[in-house]
This record gives sequence, structure tokens and C-alpha cells, in this order.
Amino acid sequence: MAWALVRSGHLVRSLRLAPFATAAVAVAAFLAARRGDTHHVVADLRVLGLLLALGSGYVLDDGAAATLQASPYSLARRLWLRIGAAAAVVVPLWTAVLARFLPSAPTGDRWALGLGLTVELAAALAAIWAVAAWSRRHGFEHPGIITTPALLAALLLAASIPPAPMLVGAGTQWTAAHLRWSGVLVVATCVLVAGMRDPAARWRSPDHHRSRERRAGLAGSDTEHGSGTRAARKTRRGTG
Repeated sequence: MAWALVRSGHLVRSLRLAPFATAAVAVAAFLAARRGDTHHVVADLRVLGLLLALGSGYVLDDGAAATLQASPYSLARRLWLRIGAAAAVVVPLWTAVLARFLPSAPTGDRWALGLGLTVELAAALAAIWAVAAWSRRHGFEHPGIITTPALLAALLLAASIPPAPMLVGAGTQWTAAHLRWSGVLVVATCVLVAGMRDPAARWRSPDHHRSRERRAGLAGSDTEHGSGTRAARKTRRGTG
């Protein structure tokens, strides 16, 4: 079914393409303004990653969500399909940007910078999609407009905490900062997965299911016993 949606073009038509196009134009304009200067690797890649993240915040907007609530295709699958479509745009663009900027970094730091900045982008994407998913659960059909101020506020907060700086340049604090970014990524992913659950679904433990089945079985046996007793009484009255 997912492949049919992609092949038919319905998925692309259902996505809000304007934010993606705006982000792509902004990335191109930024690169043009740099005029080939790639010496500010960390700062430039962070700006480009921010532009891509902001453009991806609208991917969970779905005006047809109310119509598709009765669909057998679950909410989580529909949202993951939209996220996959966004990743199909972001990943090639980010790979091209890394290939453009990382050769200007010191040879020994290229892998660390590339991995660390990719973790930052992944954490930002997971965070805005988690915000969008939970906003949808609370009735917002187009939560993308909420993700922009949420992401910018989170980045300002991350940059303003002196004891645990997360937006640092390459140096001694780089690894510690990106361990914190990895923690943000894990937490945001868990929140996103929880936000994708169907609102009508409820958490049920195996013990709860077993006890409910046991009660249903007892109720059924009581009903059968009662029916048998009433039948026996009718038989005795008929015989008498």
C-alpha cells in the first residue's frame, strides 16, 4: 500500500511542498552568499542543518487526517510514511552539503565533525516531529507552524546553559556536547513514537488481558450453568 501511494503520486500531492522548496532555496542562497568559502565549517553546517530541519517541520501536516481516521492503515504507518518522504529529501541534501564543506576541515576532525553535526540534525528533526505528532493528538491538523518557534526556542535554550553547552565549536567539549545531543535524539524519538500511537488505543498489560479473558470465561460458564439449570427445571415441570 505504501508503494502504491508513492507510485501513484498521492503521497507527494498530500505533502506540503512549499516549506521544502523554501528550505532548498534558502540553502542555495546561503551557499551562493558564501561564494565558495567553506572555512567556517561548523557554523555554516549548523545553519544549513537548521534550514533543512525548519523545512521538514511541516511534513506531518495532513488536512485529510479526519477522513483517514477510519482507514485500516494505522496512524503510525501514515506518519512514518510522511517522515520517510521527508528523509528522502533531507538525506541527499545533507550528504551533498557535508561533501561540500568537510574537505575544508582538518583531516583528523572530519569524521568527528560530520558525525556530530549529523547527530545534531537528527535530534532537531526528531524533536520537531515529536512536537508535531503530539500537536496532532491534541487537535492541530497543521502543526507545522508550531514546530518553528519550538525548535528555535530549544536551540536558544541549549545555547544559553553555561554548565552544559551543546552548541560548541570543535575542541575539548565537542564529544561531551554530542553525547548530550545523542540523549536528546533518543528521548525525542521515544516521544515521537509515543505520539504516533492511535489516540483511541490504550496501554494494556498481558496480565490485564489474561484477567479479562478469565473473567469472560467465568461469566460464560456461569451463563451456561444458569441456562442448564433453567432447562432442567423446565424439564422437571414438564414431566410432573
